[in-house]
Amino acid sequence: MDRYPSETRIMLALKKNGKLSLKDLSAEIGISKMAILNHLQKLENNGLVERFLVKSDVGRPYYVFRATETSREGIGNSKGEMLEELLEFLHRNGNKDLVAKFLNERYGSVRLEYEKRLSHFPKDDKVRELARIREEEDYYPELKETGKGNYELLEYNCPIFQVAKKFGLACSLESQLFSSVLQMDVDTTHRQVNGSDVCRFLIRQRLD
Repeated sequence: MDRYPSETRIMLALKKNGKLSLKDLSAEIGISKMAILNHLQKLENNGLVERFLVKSDVGRPYYVFRATETSREGIGNSKGEMLEELLEFLHRNGNKDLVAKFLNERYGSVRLEYEKRLSHFPKDDKVRELARIREEEDYYPELKETGKGNYELLEYNCPIFQVAKKFGLACSLESQLFSSVLQMDVDTTHRQVNGSDVCRFLIRQRLD
């Protein structure tokens, strides 16, 4: 996560851990509490972070910070707004099938692109390369090995949030995309459009 800007790293830390104090954030990000506070104030002004006062039995009260509901709409991403409006317009005017056709064709194109990128990698490295692709596309992924060739993929940002929250097909197509290009079973347990701070995919070897 060190490669991301400080404010992005703060948002990712809050999405990953929930509520964190100034001291916790400083330790997590690796910069001074004063620098963290300056970034937090900007994030608060933009409606992405909120603070709460915590009273302790011992010592002085202190603040904890957490990501707001607004932050689920994407970290620094607004390019999906016009696409959302266009799809909503089509849907509202009786073109629901056309919206579904567009989404299916889009994910078909993405699948071909992903397959091309992954074709040069051995099976064990395909999931890691998929995570690298998702990082390039600003999903801010975190990949964890869970043993026996299985993985957990966490994505802390959703660039297609505005579309996915109104057209659930986009989410199901994403899971199908992963399963197709990896030739593995993929289950989705958490979705940002459903109120979670993360999209969580369980990627498992297929049983022959």
